[in-house]
Amino acid sequence: MLQRIFAALQSGNQQFSCKLQAGLPTLSRIWLVFALIVTAARGISSAAHASSIHMFLLFGVLAAPVLALHLVLNHFRRDSLVSQPAVRLARLGHWRELSALDCMAFQYYGAAGLISMLLAGLLLNIPVRVFEFLTAMPTPLLHAPAWYLPLYGLMLADLALLSSCYAALVGLAIRRVPYFPRLLVVTWFLDVGAQLAIGGIMDIVPNVPHGVHTSLASLLGGNMQKVFISMAIWIPYLLMSPRVNLTYRNRIAAMPAYRFSRRTPNIDGV
Repeated sequence: MLQRIFAALQSGNQQFSCKLQAGLPTLSRIWLVFALIVTAARGISSAAHASSIHMFLLFGVLAAPVLALHLVLNHFRRDSLVSQPAVRLARLGHWRELSALDCMAFQYYGAAGLISMLLAGLLLNIPVRVFEFLTAMPTPLLHAPAWYLPLYGLMLADLALLSSCYAALVGLAIRRVPYFPRLLVVTWFLDVGAQLAIGGIMDIVPNVPHGVHTSLASLLGGNMQKVFISMAIWIPYLLMSPRVNLTYRNRIAAMPAYRFSRRTPNIDGV
């Protein structure tokens, strides 16, 4: 009974992973159309009251995640094998090292299972951050207060950097690049550091209204809270998951709690 339920869940996760990866080109095109619509709408609403350079910057920032994702996918081909890092950072547990080709023979090899849920969450984080930016940061007008331009620039840079990083991480995970787990943790810390840096810089910018400080603190605090929740949920999984260790670290538990089943070796992109 339990084996049937487990097999059904695995099959469902495998199908979701395949659909997610196969749908990335379509999602990319939809996102670029969305970026064009948002940029055009903002340009029309602020015509003659804002510099056109802000429109080009906004479209570039919105399109940056698509560019980052496809740069990674094109650089690391589906059949490429990337060598393991020279230094192991994840040392919890007792593991047996395998070759990359041996790993492919195991059923739990690939960016499926809970990894696909993690990737969906990383992708979902991008439109969430974009929506927060669009609702909180109007286009700078020609006569905007002096304090607003640095705030807008910082928030725009934060959106461009973090959305590109999260999109690139999805590409790294799909291509089974061994550096994916550690780069994901680095990006989380980068995200937290960016929120702290924005808050610190705006604290020294003169003439910022108290209400803006309060709203900004709430926004930045919410971003950090989401990162900390993600870290609490996913770091234990990244450290101890048999699938993560097999796919990205080329190792299996020295004394596994359950037997891995083998499959015919292949590179199917999953």
